[in-house]
Amino acid sequence: MHVLNRIIRILCLLAGAIGALICTWALVDPSILPAVVETAPSAPPSPRWHAAFGLVFSLAMLGYGSGVLRHRELP
Repeated sequence: MHVLNRIIRILCLLAGAIGALICTWALVDPSILPAVVETAPSAPPSPRWHAAFGLVFSLAMLGYGSGVLRHRELP
């Protein structure tokens, strides 16, 4: 079980770091994101909102993978 948790944390660390880099780049230049096809009657949020949400999610994954956001070990 410890090996599985370690593998998941390493994968979250890698995915969080890569996602944070891509989303930071998307915040600076939102033209790298694909255009959203509007099918709903309301307009979708701007690409910067998508990039900001992705950055927050990526930072959360990075925090979990690095051990900052893990719960404490119970006795």
